[in-house]
Amino acid sequence: MADRVTLRPTVEEAAAAYRELVLANRAAIEAIEGERPPGDDYWASRASSFRPGRTPLPELGVLLALAQPGDTWLDIGAGAGRFAVPLAGHVGRVVAVEPSPSMREGLAEAAREAGRGNITVIDLTWPPSMAGAVPDADVSLAANVLYAVDEPLGFLLAMERHTRRTCVVVAFDRAPNTPIPGLWRELWGSDFRELPALRELLALLLAMGRRVRVEPLPPQRFEPRPLDDVAADFAWMYHVRPGIGDFEAKLGRFRELVAKYCGTGEGLALPPVVRRYPSVVSWPPEWSGAEMSAMEQG
Repeated sequence: MADRVTLRPTVEEAAAAYRELVLANRAAIEAIEGERPPGDDYWASRASSFRPGRTPLPELGVLLALAQPGDTWLDIGAGAGRFAVPLAGHVGRVVAVEPSPSMREGLAEAAREAGRGNITVIDLTWPPSMAGAVPDADVSLAANVLYAVDEPLGFLLAMERHTRRTCVVVAFDRAPNTPIPGLWRELWGSDFRELPALRELLALLLAMGRRVRVEPLPPQRFEPRPLDDVAADFAWMYHVRPGIGDFEAKLGRFRELVAKYCGTGEGLALPPVVRRYPSVVSWPPEWSGAEMSAMEQG
């Protein structure tokens, strides 16, 4: 029984295991930060870092190989347009779904700057709760969105309902906010509860019977930077921010630990993140609406 559950889970088992990881991480973070107040825009302080061109986009070539000139693409969790804006230069239309006000503002500004009038922005948390809230598309994309989704099956089935040709997910082998285990343990006195990522996503898709194509890309390359800059830029990832305990003391301790675990000498350090690689996962939405409704109902 244990081998079957581990290596050949049912859809229900794979989805439940995924959800358990998400909820365990959420509980651990809430123990540090407390519950976020209703209406809080989590991305307000970091939206600008998700603008097009701020970081390399190695996945774009794989995505463009899936695109056709007259396509409509649905970008779910589009952020500030990191994928939506460059994609809009190669397809007929991009429908960007994004619930964060600061991300939507950044996306709209990036679209204007790039002269992309074929991007429609929709304020919505996926999956849609009402029929007709989102148009159907030739290709649906969810890039680095699924890590913290506690109902992944419903998310994926909704993607398929709105997709005519290809569903695409960009995911790392480890969630982007995964810290260095020893550094986290010394900082917070407990083990980090890691979010699901590529392996768990593939387990769920295969349990769903999907014919997935996986295209891994090279691991991210990190270059040493000034230690103070690295500590300031990555404190958020370790939940070191104003309003949580003695911020200044915690930030000083974090800087010491970054030097210990990531320092390269001469006041430089590498980013305090686990080495990881992205993959582009794609599959055709093969199931009929009746079959998907039956699956959603268990």
